[in-house]
Amino acid sequence: MRQLTLLLLLLASPALADDPAAPPAATTTPAAPPAVVVVEAPPAAAAPAPVQPPPEATPPPTAAPVSAPVAPAAATPPPPPAENVPAPPLPPPAEAPLPRFGLRLGAGFPDGATADFVYRPQRWLRLQAGPAWNYLAWGFQGGVAFTPIRWAISPVIEVRYGHFFSTDLNRTFKSIEPELKPLVADVGYDYLNGQLALEFGSPRGFTFSLGVGLSWFWTNIHGTATTIQNAGTPDEVTVTVTDPSFKAMLPSLRLGMLYYF
Repeated sequence: MRQLTLLLLLLASPALADDPAAPPAATTTPAAPPAVVVVEAPPAAAAPAPVQPPPEATPPPTAAPVSAPVAPAAATPPPPPAENVPAPPLPPPAEAPLPRFGLRLGAGFPDGATADFVYRPQRWLRLQAGPAWNYLAWGFQGGVAFTPIRWAISPVIEVRYGHFFSTDLNRTFKSIEPELKPLVADVGYDYLNGQLALEFGSPRGFTFSLGVGLSWFWTNIHGTATTIQNAGTPDEVTVTVTDPSFKAMLPSLRLGMLYYF
């Protein structure tokens, strides 16, 4: 407002000087021009600086825990190319089971000639049986064999029983004394062998064996024979024999060939 009043006075001063109605000045000394008073406007109040909140207290940095130096990991070699990777070893093939059946041909005393059908339920056990021929009569025989150890040359323990049917020996032996002919008209025998043998060959194919041992031998004789000793003399003696029997322990021998299939 003050500035506006001063400005109006300055503008009105020339008009008042030229106005005739105005009374003459007392002196002829020209009036000095009015002093121009320049009133400076007070400087605008500076906007107050924004009040900054005090900075929060920053906790001092904590020292990182000191740890033992870690050893660098050992370098892992790169895997070999796929084409050079060796194949894992194959497990050993399972051993094929031994053949269970076989055929055995043999000859010996008192066995005669034999043909056995063989069945092996276990590796160490063998059952066998078949017909037999002793040149005088037919018969049958059978037994068991134990093979506790299997090598290229294997020990075999064998027990065998056999029987030969009765036959008339008069048809084979023509020179038998007449008084003895009734006793040899019906003769047969039985035997029981115990042998230790050695077997050569493969338990999957062909084997050859040689066995020795003892045999218990007994006969079956049916008939009656009468003989007169010192005939026609005072010392004449009549001897009568009916169904005699004969028992003995004899050595035994046997050869055999066995084929498994």
